[in-house]
Amino acid sequence: MRAAFAKHDHFTADELLTRCRADDPRVCRATVYRTLAVLESAGFVEGLDAGDGGRRFEHVLGHAHHDHMVCTRCGAIVEFQDPEIEARQEAAARKHGFKIERHSLRLYGQCRSCARRGRGGRA
Repeated sequence: MRAAFAKHDHFTADELLTRCRADDPRVCRATVYRTLAVLESAGFVEGLDAGDGGRRFEHVLGHAHHDHMVCTRCGAIVEFQDPEIEARQEAAARKHGFKIERHSLRLYGQCRSCARRGRGGRA
């Protein structure tokens, strides 16, 4: 499953299957789905709802924490970091005596291109 770690991008299970089959045509879909589930539960990859009913994954090894904006129209995913948001989350956790182990923030809406084109969002 080296293909999941070969580059830092957001990929679907089917896209990963295609990558794996480039190295070994015998790789089956079920193996990819099972392996992704194991990698996600172990914290090596993160899955995110792509806003279209599908899931995209990215490996998190060796990458700084970041959050995501997901376009519900075209599926674009924008990574961002905001120190103010991180500080506010830490402050809220301290206020409630909560120790954060991990977190993710996902904003869903329209990317700049879709908003400029005046395309309506999905409900």
